[in-house]
Amino acid sequence: MFTEKNILTGEIQKSQLIRLVDVFIIAPYLINLSLDKKLDKTNKNILMGLGLATLVYNGANYLKNK
Repeated sequence: MFTEKNILTGEIQKSQLIRLVDVFIIAPYLINLSLDKKLDKTNKNILMGLGLATLVYNGANYLKNK
């Protein structure tokens, strides 16, 4: 039977899974894209900033809610 606690636990587990995807897939992908020599400096900086921000923010939240 679904209880409020079970629903919240399921949502937290999904949220943690999404954070791990952000840390191990999305952030490295953005950082890797930022290293492309064909991009101008502004776009490289934007991608690197987003990648690092994603890594730090979601990594910290994962560890906080572990």
